[in-house]
Amino acid sequence: MQYCTAIIKNTITNAQQELTRIKDKIIDSGNVFVIVRSEYNENADVKNDFFDIIDFGEKTGLLYVNTIVVPTKEKTEVELPDNVLYIVWFAKDKQKQFFNKDSMRESHIWKDVEWGKREKNYNPKGKDPGNVWIPTKDDGKGKITEHILMEMPEIINRLFNCGHQQSYKTIFISNDSNDNICCNENMQFEFSENKIINHFLSKQKHSTDSKSQNQKDLFAKVIWGTSENMLAVENETVDLVVTSPPYWDLKDYFKEGQIGQESYQIYLERMYKVWSECYNKLTKNGSMWVNINVRVKNNKSILLPKDFIAQCKKIGFYYKGILIWHKSSGIPTHDKNIVDRHEYVLAFSKNRNLTVNEKIKQFSDYKNQKINGGLFWNINRKAGSVGKQLHPAIYPNGLVSRIVESCTTEKQTVLDPFLGSGTTLIASILSERNCYGYEYNEGFKNLIMGRVQNEIGLLKNVEIEI
Repeated sequence: MQYCTAIIKNTITNAQQELTRIKDKIIDSGNVFVIVRSEYNENADVKNDFFDIIDFGEKTGLLYVNTIVVPTKEKTEVELPDNVLYIVWFAKDKQKQFFNKDSMRESHIWKDVEWGKREKNYNPKGKDPGNVWIPTKDDGKGKITEHILMEMPEIINRLFNCGHQQSYKTIFISNDSNDNICCNENMQFEFSENKIINHFLSKQKHSTDSKSQNQKDLFAKVIWGTSENMLAVENETVDLVVTSPPYWDLKDYFKEGQIGQESYQIYLERMYKVWSECYNKLTKNGSMWVNINVRVKNNKSILLPKDFIAQCKKIGFYYKGILIWHKSSGIPTHDKNIVDRHEYVLAFSKNRNLTVNEKIKQFSDYKNQKINGGLFWNINRKAGSVGKQLHPAIYPNGLVSRIVESCTTEKQTVLDPFLGSGTTLIASILSERNCYGYEYNEGFKNLIMGRVQNEIGLLKNVEIEI
C-alpha cells in the first residue's frame, strides 16, 4: 500500500528503523513526520537527539523541510528541565510535495482590532503558521489570555490534515497503543512494541562555587583578534562561555579572514580550535552554551549543531541538552514550509555534572504554568533596525542574562569568543558578572561602545576596556 503521509512516534533508534522501512511506501508528493524526544544516558548526558533523525533521514533519500517543537506537560528531570517534543519533517520530493498550509493556521489575535487599517498584513484564513506549536487564546482586543498546551491527538490531527491527499491513507506508527485514539478512518495505525526508555538521574543540586575573586570591582574587556587562540585569558579562570558563532557561508562580517567564509571543512577545523580554547579557559565546574540553528542549502541540511556537538564531545565536554529560544516574530516563507520561530541553544559542561541553579526553572514567558519552567524561552529581539546596519546578527540581552544568572553567581566570569555587537558583555555586567569578549572585526568597536553607553552607562565599579 502507498501512503500520502507517514507519522512515526518512537525512540530515536527505532524511528530510524521505521524510516528505512516506510520511506518507499510514501508517494512522491508525500510527507514524513518523526516525533521524538531527546534521550539521556545514566549520567544525564544526551545520548541521542533529533539532529540524529535529520541526518539519518537524509541518508535514506528523504529531504529535510523543518523541525517543529512542542512543549509537553511532562518534563524529563535531568539537569535541565526538558519538556521539548520534536517533530522532524521530511518531504519525499520537494518539487511534487503536497502541503496544506491553511489547515495549520490559527486566528489572528489582531484581526478584529486592526482589520481594515492594515488588511494587507492579514490572511483571512488565519496567521502564517510557525514551527513552535503553542496555540493561544485572546481577549479579542489583541491581548493573549492563555497559551495552550497541545495534547497528542491534536498534534497528530494537525499533521494528518496538512498532508492528507484524497485516495490515499496516512500511516501512524507509534510505540504506544493508546495513540490509536488519535486516528480517524483515513489513517492506518501500527503499534510498535518498542518503548521509549530514558536512562537519567534525578536532577541534583550543584554548587556554583568557583575561584573566589579578591577584587571588589567588575571588569569587562574586549580583545580584538581571533578566538582560535585566546592567550589573553588565563586557563581555568572562566566560569561560563555564552556565544552565538558565525554560521558557515551565510552572513558576511565585513573582514577578510573571518570564520565562516572558507570551505566547510576548514570552517569546522577553525571552530574546533575555538571550542578547544573555550574548554581550556573554563574552570572545572564551567559550562558552555552555544546558540545555533540548522541551515538548509540546495535542499540539503547543514547540520552545524550536530557537528559542533561531535566536536565538543571529542574535546571532553559533556552534552547536556537543548534550550529552545522561541521568537514570536519570524520571516514569512513559501507555501510548502512554515515560519522559523525558534533557534537552539546547546548546553555543554566541563564537569560530568552541569552547574546550574534553580533560577533556570523560574522564567515565566507563557500564560500556562505547565509550559513555564521548562526549556522554552520566549524572548524577542527589539523591534527596529538600530545597530543592524553595523552588525547583521544581534541577539537579545535577555537570552544571555538568563543563562548567566542560571549558571553563575555574582562576580564570576563570562567569556564570549564571538562578541559581535557586545550583547554578552552588556548582559554580564548588568548581571554583576565579569566578561571577556573576543571579536575579530575592529569595525564593531563604535557599535559596542555605543551600546555600552546607552544600555549600561558609566558605572564606577566596572572597569571596561574596549
